[in-house]
Amino acid sequence: MRQLNLGRRRGGPSLSLHEYLKYRLGSHGGWTAWFNFFIKPFGARSFAEFWRLWNPVYGYFLFYYCYRPLANVVPRPAAVMLTFATCGFVLHDLPAWALTRRVLPPGATIAFIMFGLGAIASEALHMDLSKWPIRVRALVNVTYLAACVAAMLMVVLGLGRL
Repeated sequence: MRQLNLGRRRGGPSLSLHEYLKYRLGSHGGWTAWFNFFIKPFGARSFAEFWRLWNPVYGYFLFYYCYRPLANVVPRPAAVMLTFATCGFVLHDLPAWALTRRVLPPGATIAFIMFGLGAIASEALHMDLSKWPIRVRALVNVTYLAACVAAMLMVVLGLGRL
């Protein structure tokens, strides 16, 4: 696989969204693209790698327009956490509120903060599941996601009691 250059062109991303998706999902579309979009992330070697692979459309915009500008002014872990929180709030909670026409507890923001903590911890601990069978890696990644969602539900339900 060729090396992905995430540097900048004059004043913008080094790759257009189309180029980035072609790189991430493959140029043939169909089953390969579907697999790379939805299945491949579950075989990731770490929680951080899972998020680098998951949803390349959101990943493109979050990388170029949230994470990278933040990483220029705050330490990397803070930029990662702020990017996850932004994703939860702007790309998940706000649309949910707009669709339901009411303000709900910020469940996605809370869940994405938990996801971000897992991603940062997996890097700090040098998590490497690459020697584990793909099914075990998928189970570990699904368990991590489920634990984060369960923790979010406990927080949201606790907020509801206030």
